Amino acid sequence: MQVRYELNENKNVALALGFFDGVHLAHQTLIKKTVELAKKNNVKSVLLTFLKSPSSIILNKTPLYITSTEKKLELIEDLGIDETYLLDFNRYKTMRADNYLREVILKYFYPKYVITGFNHTFGLNKEGDSKLLSVMKSVFEYVEIPPVTVSNILVSSTNIKNMIKEGEFILANKMLNRNFSIKGKVINGNKIARTLGYKTANIIWNSEIQKPQYGVYAGLAIYKGVSYQALINFGIRPSVDKDLCETLEVHLIGFSGELYGDELEVEFCSKIRNEIKFDSINDLKEQIDKDYKKLISYPLYYSTTL
Repeated sequence: MQVRYELNENKNVALALGFFDGVHLAHQTLIKKTVELAKKNNVKSVLLTFLKSPSSIILNKTPLYITSTEKKLELIEDLGIDETYLLDFNRYKTMRADNYLREVILKYFYPKYVITGFNHTFGLNKEGDSKLLSVMKSVFEYVEIPPVTVSNILVSSTNIKNMIKEGEFILANKMLNRNFSIKGKVINGNKIARTLGYKTANIIWNSEIQKPQYGVYAGLAIYKGVSYQALINFGIRPSVDKDLCETLEVHLIGFSGELYGDELEVEFCSKIRNEIKFDSINDLKEQIDKDYKKLISYPLYYSTTL
């Protein structure tokens, strides 16, 4: 997939519009439709999105995402898009909807198809929407992707982030159509976990990614392309850490090597329990043993195919 950071003339394409945080099930439906139309009509499939969340820039708020930009592009590429434009929204945030249509969509792409979600908006004050795009049928064919639901709940980035925040990964992962994950380099920890029989890899949480509720989770750790069943703890470790530093630590079942400095991807599958402060190290060890037994007794939970 070709990734571009500046606009260039690229006309007569199937053009998907949106921010695509999480590349969730509804986004996947939209992208697959774009690729399908492009192949059917022998044109390129093109996706236009932004480096930072438009809403966070408009509201001047620090954004929280489901996926990093790197992961988002990887997921989009896996769905078969030919080219993705990753633009700086600051350049377009004051453009009226009709100007954006004329000066960006038509000037550079003059698309054969435009594909968006049912609630897509664009232009100053969100004045552009599906109704405006649908009246452009003399110029391009507009395709609107209807709402997608899971368990009668709308699949949206906002709903998924709320579920992650509450540690509700079973439903969040169904909406993502994969396991929520975070990637980072393994750093040195205090090595207390290994004295309890559970050697762990410690990762600093990416501050731009939505954090889950503090607790213990069942999941997977992917290291150099190999997946390991994993016991995950995210929190401040009140029983062993006097400084109460927020830490993501992962015990990889069946792995015995050293990971320091290497990259590890951690997938969250389901919650085992909330974070607890124990009166003694022995109490903590007993609880971790119980967590471990619960983890390995449900191997079917651990799949990237939902």
